Amino acid sequence: MRRAVTLPAAAAVFCLTLVTACGASADKARPEANPSVSLWDTAGPSDGKPSEDGREPFDVDRAVLRIKRLGYTADTEAGTLRNLRGPLRAIHAHCTSSVDGKCVSVFFFHGNEYAGYDRTAAAQSTIKSQDGKTVTLSYPVYLPTDPQCCHSGGEREYQARWKDGRVSFSPPLPENPNYPDK
Repeated sequence: MRRAVTLPAAAAVFCLTLVTACGASADKARPEANPSVSLWDTAGPSDGKPSEDGREPFDVDRAVLRIKRLGYTADTEAGTLRNLRGPLRAIHAHCTSSVDGKCVSVFFFHGNEYAGYDRTAAAQSTIKSQDGKTVTLSYPVYLPTDPQCCHSGGEREYQARWKDGRVSFSPPLPENPNYPDK
């Protein structure tokens, strides 16, 4: 004997199926953290050849989507990002799940191609300037006795430039620029 399925039961099964399917696809789209992946992997969704002249319009939507897929949220409005001169561009972002904002990274694009990031989850950083050829980053330096709120080691600046097909820092960027002596 067949039982009639009630509307609430059918709706519950539909919702469960929808939530399960959406959850599964969202997990597959989220990249896993993998420290063995090169910071300067320039393979992008297109042909992997960055624009040399930077005259093409910056595809901000694609750049912001790439950052989002890496688990970060851009800190600058899309309208402002569209005005960045290229070919080398930097976008400051924070970890999407960060509660205190002490998890940031700077993502680099050469032309419209993703070119890497500074360091994974630095505590704090600032893009001081960028002109399409050089990006100047600043990191507050925390001494071992400093509380998380307040650094007392001054700030260190680093210049990022496109050199030999990758982003290069001068002086070389330490593993943790907020705590360079660790």
